[in-house]
This record gives sequence, structure tokens and C-alpha cells, in this order.
Amino acid sequence: MHAVYALGSTVIRGLIACVWVGVAPVMAQSSPPTSNPAASQTAPGTGELGRLLGLPADGALRIGGVWVGNGTSQWSGGVSNQNAVNGVQQLLLEASLDLGKAIGLDHTWIWIQGLQVNATTGAGQVTGSMQGANSLTTSPPLNRSELFEFAIRKDFLDGRLRVIAGKQSTSITFANINRPDKTDVARYQVDNLTSLAFTPIYSMPTLLGRLPGYTNSALGLTITAQPDVLDGRAYFSAGVYDGRGGLRDASVQTGLDAPSLSGPLFSIAEAGSGWVAGKARKPGSFGLGAWSQGGESVVCQSGSTTNCFTELGAWGVYALLNQRLSSFRPQQDSSGISGFLSAGWSPSISNQMGASVTAGFTAMGPLGSRPNDSIGVGVSWAKINRSEPFLEAEFNPNELMLQGYAQIALADSLYFQPTVTVLPLVGDRDAEDDSVSGLLQLTMLF
Repeated sequence: MHAVYALGSTVIRGLIACVWVGVAPVMAQSSPPTSNPAASQTAPGTGELGRLLGLPADGALRIGGVWVGNGTSQWSGGVSNQNAVNGVQQLLLEASLDLGKAIGLDHTWIWIQGLQVNATTGAGQVTGSMQGANSLTTSPPLNRSELFEFAIRKDFLDGRLRVIAGKQSTSITFANINRPDKTDVARYQVDNLTSLAFTPIYSMPTLLGRLPGYTNSALGLTITAQPDVLDGRAYFSAGVYDGRGGLRDASVQTGLDAPSLSGPLFSIAEAGSGWVAGKARKPGSFGLGAWSQGGESVVCQSGSTTNCFTELGAWGVYALLNQRLSSFRPQQDSSGISGFLSAGWSPSISNQMGASVTAGFTAMGPLGSRPNDSIGVGVSWAKINRSEPFLEAEFNPNELMLQGYAQIALADSLYFQPTVTVLPLVGDRDAEDDSVSGLLQLTMLF
């Protein structure tokens, strides 16, 4: 671990020097990464690893992946008894097989993903944020190797009905503000709306710990229908999954434990549609969702096994909205400014957050010579549940987090991202307000 972080620090210092002296223009690629690809993107990486192993680019078997590493530094405020400098790394590998090309079973794919995550002890705690300032951090164990996904997908009715069965990260399908912005003009399409590093982009605060995803994927079934209405942009998705990881006693890590559907279940459904606006055909979309958590949640005072309360079942609702606001070079590429908004609410007394609102803006390709760079800002507010007297002593009633980033394409598949996070209101009562921290991240697709 120490060797990994030492190497990462050396690489990042070198990259900073490259950025400041100037980087050569990078040709446009199909999909610059989000800040946490494992939580928000299908088919991670470029497939270059498979080609290095001798696989044809258009063959049935694809092997690819992504490595992400970051280091954080707490500049002021936060939890004073935590280390000021921390780090996290994520390695995601995927092998997928197109069964149509392989054996003639059209519109069918299978895949398997392996995930490795390593984090220092204070990586997810030092800022004092309950929502999460660094989305790569994970709940204990901090060092984990897991079979993240193994699933089969079958499309019916010319792709208008999709069924996925297996162990999967459901945050890619549900409550995902980073889903692709679709339009009928290919050059206007945006694959990822933002690369903000804070967790609310990848796990909505009111679904934090409930929705199976990074790092606790879960066994289940997902069905998505796209009927031939509203120019094919309307959709409805529903799923049911192993819900043991959503219980607040955190006794089951579904990412590490054997898959099962014998315990409580987590159910979710989402419906929405997209559109294009104006002569420039600027895309936008919305989604509305509802979820239900089965089983009994147990919430205890920190460090106690007796001072606890329980709740049977939980539920909540959420909404998503995004819109392209302007285009820098409408006749050339997908550069421009996009805005997004997500909101969630849950009446559950065992839910960590009772309500949340996350919003932001992204400028994609602001320079014509660097179409894959982006700059973004975001804000996330959450109402923290303090249902019992002992919880009032541990948490503040609200948390407000602001973040800004720049993602710089250093090469075809290499991205550098400096990020600054400010918390005028922290959730952890042991932390100081006006928490300010910095993050440097390196992402390599292969």
C-alpha cells in the first residue's frame, strides 16, 4: 500500500508540472470518464487491454477497465484528530462477451467485473462530511477485492425491452444524474454530465447505503422498457435486489458476501423521458423514482451495541433533471454548458439522510483545442436524521457542501483532475465548520 501511494504521489507531482507548463491538444474521444466509473458507467475503459492481448477491436470478447487514484489534503476545519493527507485507489477490470457474435445468440451479452479498492483510514472521514466529499472512499473494510459484477443482458423488441439478471451495480441504472444525454444529432450527445468527485453524484444522499452500487453491488433483476413514444426517449426501469446491504446495522457487505435473495429485498422503479430544445437540438431529460427497503434496520449510538432503535422497512422518492444550456461549437462537437439537479426525500427514521438536493453546472470542452477537458461546480445539501437523543449528539441537523473541479485530458486515455471542496456546514458534530480540502486524481482507461 505505502509503495502504491508513494508511486501515485510521484506520478501526480509530475503530472502537475506537465499541466502548468502546458499540455498538447488532445483529440476528441468518445467518453471522458466520470470521477467514479465503477459507480456510474457501463463497459468501463476503452478495450485497449484486450487489443494488447491480441483480441480484435470488433470481436465478440472485450477486455478493458479503468484505474483511478486520488490523494486528499485537509487544509482547514474538518475532524482534527484525523490524518490531514489520505488516499484511495480503485481498479476495475471487465471481460464481456457478445453472444450474438460468439454463438449467434443475438442481442445477448454476458460480463464479469473485478474490483479492487484500497483506502487509508481517514480518507472518508477527515472532512466531516456525512454525504461524502470523495466518492472513491468505501465503508470498512477499507482494503477489498471483490467480484463486483457478473450478469447477463438480453434485449427484446429491437432493443426497446432490456433485461439484466445477476450481480450488478444498480446506481448505473437508477438515480444516476450522470446518465448519457441523448439527442438525434450524434455530435451533440454527452456521455457524462459531470466529473464532480463528491459522493452525491454517484449515490444520492437519501439512498446512501440503501441502493446497491459501489462498493456493495447486489444480486437481482433489472428490467428497462423504452416504448415507441416521445421519439423513443421515454423509459421505465424497475428492479429487485438483495437488500441485506441496505440494512443500517451494516452487518452484510453484499459486495464481498455470497450473493443471495433469501433475505430482505430492495425494490426500486424509475420513469422519465428526454427531449431536445431549440434549433441547436440541445438535449435534456428528467426522471422520477421510488424505492422500498425490506427488513429491519438497526441504528445504534456510536460505539454502543445496546443503545439502539429499530425500524421495519423504509421507502423514499427522488427526481432527476438535466438540460444543455448552451453550445460552444454547435457545428463541430458536443462542447457546451449543461446543468443538472437531483432531489430525494424519505420519511424513514432510520435513513441516514431525510432529504437532499444536489445541483451543478459543467462546461465541457471550453477550449476548441482541448475538446475533452471540462470544468464544473456543484452544491449538495442534505437534512440529516437525528431521530433519537443520542443521534442529536453525534450529527448536526444539516450539511452543505460545495465543490469545484477541472478535468484535464493528458493523453487519449489519461485524465488529471484537481478538485476543491468546501463545507460551510458539516454533518459530523465532531468536525469544525468551514471545512476546506483539496483532491488530486488521476484516471487511466485501458
